[in-house]
Amino acid sequence: MASPTGRGGKSEGPPVTTPYAELHCHSNYSFKEGSSHTSELLIEAQALGIRALAITDHDNLCGVMEFAQAAKGVGIKPIIGVEVTLKSGHHLTLLAENAEGYRNISMLTTRAHMDPPERPGPKGVLPALDPALLKDHAAGVICLSGCRHGEISELVLKGDLVEARRLATRYRDWFGADNFFLELQQNLVLDDTERNRLMAGIGADLGIPVVATNNVHYHVRERSHLNDVLVAIQHNKSLEETHRERRANDQFYLKSPSEMAALFAAYPEAIANTVRIADRCGFDLTSAKVYDFPDYDVPEGHTQTSWLRQLCEESAVRKYGEVTEPVRMRLDEEMALLEKHNLAGFVLQYYDIIRIAREVQEDLGLVEPGLPLEENPPGRGRGSSVAMLVGYLIGLSHIDPLEFGLTLDRFLPDADMGGPPDIDLDFPRDIREKLILRVHERWGNDRAVLTGMISTYRIKGAIRDIGKALGLPEDDLGKLTKRVDGHAGVRDLPAEMRSLPEYRDRADLPLWQDLVRLALQLGGFPKYLAQHPGGMILSARPLSETVPLQRSAIDGRYICQWDKDSADDAGFVKIDFLALGALSQMNEALRLIEQRTEERVDLSRIDFEDPGVYATLHRSDTVGVFQVESAAQMQTTPRIRPKNLFEMAWQVGAVRPGVGVNDGVSMLIRRHTGREPDWDYDHPLEEAALGRTYGVPLYQDQLMELAVHVGGFTPAEGDRMRRAFSRRNRAELIPFWREKFMSGALAKGVPPEAAEKIFSKFHGEFQFPEAHAFAFGITAYQMAWMKRYYPLEFFVGLFNQQPMGFYNLETLKEDARRHGVQVLNPDVNRSGKLSVIDDERLRLGFAHVTSVRSATADQVLVARDSDGPFTSVSDFMARTGVRHEPLDRLVDAGTFDSLVSRAVATSAPALVGVLEVPGPVPLPSMPAISPTVREQRTVWTPSDERRRETKWEVGLRYRPVGRQLAFELPVEQDMVALPEASEWDVMKGEYETLGLYPRAHLMEKLRPHLPPDIVRSADIRDLKDGAPIRVAGVVIRRQRPLAKAVFITLEDETGHAPLVIWPDVYDRVKRLAREAILLCSGTVSHREGTLNVVVKTVHPVPTDVNMLKSKDWG
Repeated sequence: MASPTGRGGKSEGPPVTTPYAELHCHSNYSFKEGSSHTSELLIEAQALGIRALAITDHDNLCGVMEFAQAAKGVGIKPIIGVEVTLKSGHHLTLLAENAEGYRNISMLTTRAHMDPPERPGPKGVLPALDPALLKDHAAGVICLSGCRHGEISELVLKGDLVEARRLATRYRDWFGADNFFLELQQNLVLDDTERNRLMAGIGADLGIPVVATNNVHYHVRERSHLNDVLVAIQHNKSLEETHRERRANDQFYLKSPSEMAALFAAYPEAIANTVRIADRCGFDLTSAKVYDFPDYDVPEGHTQTSWLRQLCEESAVRKYGEVTEPVRMRLDEEMALLEKHNLAGFVLQYYDIIRIAREVQEDLGLVEPGLPLEENPPGRGRGSSVAMLVGYLIGLSHIDPLEFGLTLDRFLPDADMGGPPDIDLDFPRDIREKLILRVHERWGNDRAVLTGMISTYRIKGAIRDIGKALGLPEDDLGKLTKRVDGHAGVRDLPAEMRSLPEYRDRADLPLWQDLVRLALQLGGFPKYLAQHPGGMILSARPLSETVPLQRSAIDGRYICQWDKDSADDAGFVKIDFLALGALSQMNEALRLIEQRTEERVDLSRIDFEDPGVYATLHRSDTVGVFQVESAAQMQTTPRIRPKNLFEMAWQVGAVRPGVGVNDGVSMLIRRHTGREPDWDYDHPLEEAALGRTYGVPLYQDQLMELAVHVGGFTPAEGDRMRRAFSRRNRAELIPFWREKFMSGALAKGVPPEAAEKIFSKFHGEFQFPEAHAFAFGITAYQMAWMKRYYPLEFFVGLFNQQPMGFYNLETLKEDARRHGVQVLNPDVNRSGKLSVIDDERLRLGFAHVTSVRSATADQVLVARDSDGPFTSVSDFMARTGVRHEPLDRLVDAGTFDSLVSRAVATSAPALVGVLEVPGPVPLPSMPAISPTVREQRTVWTPSDERRRETKWEVGLRYRPVGRQLAFELPVEQDMVALPEASEWDVMKGEYETLGLYPRAHLMEKLRPHLPPDIVRSADIRDLKDGAPIRVAGVVIRRQRPLAKAVFITLEDETGHAPLVIWPDVYDRVKRLAREAILLCSGTVSHREGTLNVVVKTVHPVPTDVNMLKSKDWG
């Protein structure tokens, strides 16, 4: 009987007469194999009358928590399973009957990933399980013999029934007579019928039951084409090249019970056994207690609470001189809450982590040993935990919550919390890298792992991968991926293609239509399991019993197969160790200030109300300043005009997606500046939550407070609703919370219309917690203070932390120049590995040169430190062994300019001198074929093998053939005299090797070739609002928040020109607006202290310059 879904309509399915449970089903968490979301499979199963469904993804449990949660919502029994791959490459299906079975499946999957790999794949080694491990991990596991790639299936098809029986007997003995089943599948593939007959015969002979499955890889037949494409992508081949790898037909979809009963009419027991197995699988992952946070051992005579109190009071004396009454009262409050929620040990574990970070800090020589943790702490807190005084006192935070009146409601409410709170920690990059390894070592790789993160398909990746599978020209695909907006979703692809002249017609061609259709299906699909930026899970018991573990792509790190949402659902405590480049920049700048001035700057004691610092913020002089350097922040800062740390918190908190949803930023500014004096709340109950920010929900905390004051929620319920709105499956969760909020609001006397309006303020878009905004606001101010008073050290630290932030090196160089800091090329005798201060100027380091690796820089420094400065290029080559591409790049970067001109440096005579090996050996002659070393063909004398090999090794690339004779001519006579490189050539070489041109700005060279009416950036402010204008410059930043206007920042030799291109104009000028250099016509816009050029037209700029790369669509 044909499937109702096979005709392309919505499944309605015939009345279910034969119960059936699908026990072998792959979701799209079978990366590049399954072609349906878990939600699609569940909805289809519900429509077909299937009451139990197992997810058995390939070698992972990445999607099982999401699946189990969603299954409960549609009334389907979720069964947790996995299809493991054995070392032989064969498949085996495992299902969790109970909690012990789930633990064993998790541990087996871990072993498949963590044991020494023996199975190569198309992109590295693949997970492989030693089958001998099954015996000791069989309890509670129901084992099915696997698909057509199962070992028993393959033996049967080969005719080796004796070995098939032996293997089936082994599995039966390992798993038990009731827990091993021979798996029958009928996908209408050649040999399916015969294989089923033979498998059933073995089962009858040995007393092993059979079970029917369909090896589902997609929920409806129409997804088979996407499945084929995914398999091609997995093997990095086209569809034409993967006939053997792809599934034979389109029958691997979720079939109805009636279809399965008809396919297995000869084996009714196989259908009945699906239901029997499903009934036995009673493990509920959503309610199982699978995790315990580790305890903290305290000194004898102390409880965890008393020890934490003692640590806090000792620190308070050091910080405040004594335990003042406000400090004592706040400590009493916090300690009572920590004891009530049993969280003292939880906080002490963080204290232990900070102590480990301090050890790293000391090992790196960044602090003196024995310094109290609260002094120069190794990290800084972020998030709502910054509101905790305890955290401030034990080194988890740099913010005194008493000074800023921060409350505990968001972080540590008095009511039920529903789980431990989040404490997120920022560390400098160098400390964080070593800290992760130390934590792995301290707790063990099985009890301290990083959270996984699911990388998903976005528009560019979908185009590239699908197009290659379809066999579309790679050049065309490459051009298309460059042309489409990186911010766009996959669903925007058809419109994107039609907006591009060269692709407009192709959108109607069959293969390109396939690309669009498949991209729409693939958008949002899991692509691979990656590592979370910093979330680490600590556990009292082996985590492999709860979730499979595997090695990270970064050596020495280990990750779990759940992302942050699944980990949160399981009750895991995720500790975020986040690398913050700004802290590394800050620490380096402070060190350099002390070296240069012999004074130690304490950023906690600077003047936080310095008018000069705020003036720089008001004029958007914030390039390189943490949190306030983006184009959006530069537009907002002159409007908010912060003048204290409270308003700095507003500033960093305002430019967040959640604040902009209901035009909250403009609303806050209008009310704050008095331009909207008559505003009012949607209901008086809002005032308790929103009074401090003029009725605008600026912070996450305020949304929770709205839920409490208006909706009648407890704080814990308010926080759960806030979290629900940010989940992937929020569309399924919102109706529940909306109904709860509306009923609570009505009970408090809020009219339905007002309640609806207030509920619309809950949206799930990202916002900062209030304490987090203060934490980042203070750091932003400190960085702005350093930029104003110590610009040289500020920029050295900034250059050494690249890539970081919003701007390329050329932009940073120009900003440094405007602040009196001259940037110099690398120098072979003066540069360090990183940038350094050289005679009150910034000298670029060897690491800034493209293709010069860290080890190469070390070679250079060791040679220079050992034997003194280099005297020539040949001396450099002889002593360092550096040659080929790194040498070319160093020359182009100007590294040898102090020794020799670049024309000479790139000529053969300059380099051949290196061949002067010890002893008075005359140089052989060389025919000059080309002016560049790379193209010299050298003929050597045969007399000295050692000298010949030395000459080869130093970089004269062509080995002599046989015993050719040398030309007896001096080198100098054969060389063509090279002209000095032009300034344009030098500039181009430096952009390509350094990413910047230290001597000048590109626009200085282009301006003589531009129309005379082009206005320089520095002069725009002098024009009146609405004045016509033409500007030109290098694009340094493109942004397009949501689907609103496009914001582009141009740079010329005098500064920045912010452009606004409204959507209707952008659709017209899109192609030109993506060029590296723009010439635009428009009008000047002065608004609330901000300055923009509103673009009407974009003109082409005739130049071949493609050296500069903007940071686009951030």
